[in-house]
Amino acid sequence: MRLLAASILCAVLASGLAPAEGADSTEGAKAAAERFGSALVASRSSALRAVLPSEGKVRLSLKRMGPEEGSFASGQVEAVFRDFLAKGTVRGFTLVSVDSDGRTAALAVAHADIVDRDGRTARVGFRLSLEPEGSHWIVREVREAPE
Repeated sequence: MRLLAASILCAVLASGLAPAEGADSTEGAKAAAERFGSALVASRSSALRAVLPSEGKVRLSLKRMGPEEGSFASGQVEAVFRDFLAKGTVRGFTLVSVDSDGRTAALAVAHADIVDRDGRTARVGFRLSLEPEGSHWIVREVREAPE
């Protein structure tokens, strides 16, 4: 019986279907979304690396914090936010909700209070799509949404 259980576990791990850390609930995805927001509020675009993919692209749809539209490598995403943070600020980031299947995908809804590059204050809505990569959750899409 132990051999059968070990074989099944090995098959699941090899298939890539193993859940990310905290995937038994939305906690892992929620933590990643909070790290994303904390990096922006701290004006530390380099801290975004922890929640960006090591492979593949991130889809961006930014109007106030960009403008950028398209798919970008993680380093480019970091650069986009570094450019914004050079002249703008994120005064607050509030996670409103996180919905997840607990294993393969999550959607976080948040809003941020910003001062844009022109010195105007605004509240910006965000939709963050997250998915597991290895043992943690990463951001695959950042979309500004109407507030």
